[in-house]
Amino acid sequence: MDLPSSLELQSQILALLNDQDVHGLPEVKDAIARKFEISNDDRKKLSKNKRPVFETSIIHSLSMLRRSGYIINQKRGNFKITKSGINRLKNL
Repeated sequence: MDLPSSLELQSQILALLNDQDVHGLPEVKDAIARKFEISNDDRKKLSKNKRPVFETSIIHSLSMLRRSGYIINQKRGNFKITKSGINRLKNL
């Protein structure tokens, strides 16, 4: 399995959130998996420390977007794009 780069994941997450609705983590993971055609088997693959590689990549990308001010947590596991995120998406 070749995962998309962190930048590719972040771009697609911003694109998904661009409707300015709140999206939950399961929805984000499913949408990204469909976009990059990542199979269910690949989504379940574990790293050496027994963590799901795909999910860890998504969570890392969400964390980077949040720290950059491009998304906010509405509540735990639910994300919404900010005005800065909309502007960033326009410049990608």
